[in-house]
Amino acid sequence: MNEQLSILRPYLRGLPIIVLAMVAGFLFAKKYLSYTTPMYESTTKIKLADLNQGVTGNNLFKDLDVFASTNKIAMEIEVLKSQVLLEKMLMDLDFEEELSRVGRLTTKELFKEKPFFHQLHILDDSFYNKDWTIKVQDTLNYTVSLPGLETEFTGTFGDTLQLGNAATLLLEKNTSLMAIKANLEMKGEYKLVRYSPSRLIEKVAANLDVVSVDKDVAILRIIYKSNVPEKAAILTDALAQTYISDYIEEKFKTADVTSDFLDQQIAKVYQDLSRAEMRIEGYRVDNNIINIRQETETDLRKISQLKIQQTNVQMSLEAIQELDDYISSGKDDFLKLAPNFEAFTDLLSTEMIKKIKQLQLEKADLLLIYKADHELVVNVDKKIKYYTDYFIESISNTRKNLETKHAKLNTNIEEAEKVFIGLPERERILSILDREFQIHQQSYIFLNEKRIEAEIAKAAKHAFHRVIHKASIPQKPVSPNRPIIIIVSTLLGMIGAIIFIFLVNASKARVNDLNSVEKNTDIPVLFGAPHFKSDQQAQSFFKNEVFKLDMKGMLPAHSSVAFSAFGTNHGSRFHLRQLLNVFIQEQRNFILLTFDEAYFNTLPAGRALLLSQEELTSFTFARLKEWYNGLCSRYDLVLVDNFNLPDNTESVVFMGLADQNICVVDTRKTHLKRIEELNVIRAKNEISNLYLALNNHKYSPSLLREGWWMIRNVRKLITRQ
Repeated sequence: MNEQLSILRPYLRGLPIIVLAMVAGFLFAKKYLSYTTPMYESTTKIKLADLNQGVTGNNLFKDLDVFASTNKIAMEIEVLKSQVLLEKMLMDLDFEEELSRVGRLTTKELFKEKPFFHQLHILDDSFYNKDWTIKVQDTLNYTVSLPGLETEFTGTFGDTLQLGNAATLLLEKNTSLMAIKANLEMKGEYKLVRYSPSRLIEKVAANLDVVSVDKDVAILRIIYKSNVPEKAAILTDALAQTYISDYIEEKFKTADVTSDFLDQQIAKVYQDLSRAEMRIEGYRVDNNIINIRQETETDLRKISQLKIQQTNVQMSLEAIQELDDYISSGKDDFLKLAPNFEAFTDLLSTEMIKKIKQLQLEKADLLLIYKADHELVVNVDKKIKYYTDYFIESISNTRKNLETKHAKLNTNIEEAEKVFIGLPERERILSILDREFQIHQQSYIFLNEKRIEAEIAKAAKHAFHRVIHKASIPQKPVSPNRPIIIIVSTLLGMIGAIIFIFLVNASKARVNDLNSVEKNTDIPVLFGAPHFKSDQQAQSFFKNEVFKLDMKGMLPAHSSVAFSAFGTNHGSRFHLRQLLNVFIQEQRNFILLTFDEAYFNTLPAGRALLLSQEELTSFTFARLKEWYNGLCSRYDLVLVDNFNLPDNTESVVFMGLADQNICVVDTRKTHLKRIEELNVIRAKNEISNLYLALNNHKYSPSLLREGWWMIRNVRKLITRQ
């Protein structure tokens, strides 16, 4: 915890600097915002046509608007930002000229509140996109300075001013505005610029942004930024209307061109269709074709019926032939043939068979009475013979009739089957002719439908794109973002102050506190003397420390303590002065040995001993040691104001002679690297009785003063170099 607090201590000390830097950052941001030209943003929303869904219940337009492709949001965004569309929009807007009033600190563009109207006609293209300076002297006269030229032209309001071969300028007073605002100042300096078409498009495109509400929602937002709120609103609405008008215009042009093309194609296809009809008609007439399918079905049905009849006649003919052969072989005994009689089943044949049977029975009865030659028997035989001959003749005639029918059916079937000779070829040719006719007919119907649709599209000058949110004149600027800039500037001031504090502490690299000492050396710290605000506090502290030294046995009789430091102002002499006062109060028998005459003159008489540099150099180490031991034997305690470490080699000599060595390090002045040097001195010279004493322990002086001290040192270093 203490280590963390020690890290934060420099920043806590530098809190006034941090606060001051934050206030400076805040004031700088406020001043910057007062000079910065604000930018205003306006937005117009457009709903794109959705041809897949269309307007609810409006299928007519959805189906017939065939010349507009399905809108893709990314494509429409690029169309809105295209150079062609921007150029068409800017033709209807008066944005090519800008008039600004030049002030002492800022320049403000005038849009509607112009004290005078201006018409600048550039004759030399090199003067486009340049600032023309207009100085209005009074309500009648003005002067114009051309960009890049020292020549000034004087003009009068209402008269056209010829500006050499560069341009002509006409200024007219805005009397209507002057009547409303009588206090409007007309005098002053103005800046007039006329943009070339390409530069104007670039300027507008730089501040224009078109985005979609969502990737799946066909709604676009047209956003434009300008330092004039009215211009931002006017431009977004104008771009939306230009986009819709351009859509309708392109749609009409496309429909018109398509309609003309369709008229030409319809006339051509109609001629092809007529020729196809004539070819089909001629082929049908030449081949006596009415309907091949129906005729073929009729002929097949006819042949089938004839073959059925032929089969029936064939079966009857075979039956009657068998019967004829049967009767011919057994006609002498006709009564024996009767049971096998099967051919005739009609009523006449049945009655004849019955009559023959009766006559046979009657003959049998007569033969019982009469002889065979009896006239009654002979008469019956005649009757039987008559019926039998008639029946046999009838069978023969029937057989001949069936043979005739069978031959006729064969002839009819052969004639009917002749119709199918060449039928596949006729069907193939007729199919080709019909297919050609169908192609021309479908093309004709399709082209006529599209022609009707094109005419409807030409007549319906309407777009399904529509503006769903018109732009309003913004009241608050969107940039610069005042809260963000103020907050960021304040934070940058704070960060700068923190970096400054860090650099100050890093450049110093001082001991700072006890923790930094303990991290860099194992030399024990005897005590840490704080920064004293009064002599009483110092006397009380050092008296208490003397008690502790006596308790530890570090101040025995006839001993010596050498006080060393890395600088004269690092606190060693302050500690000696305070110990001197304590020992005087305690009436101890002590002496303070110093090598500095100036310091010696500030010490109490009889309490200090001066050893000059000449005397010191005259001693050998043996004589110096003898002299030093003799000094210690005369006094109970010898305090040594040692030389600075490691500027003088004699400092190590007296550290080796002293019983106790105290090295005083100042937390605000002693560099941290000196601790490592002290470790080397102790190890190299085998000084075991070495202690550290901290001066200004836990002292945090004003960081402003330390910062100024660092800046002054850097300035001195630069001057010296």
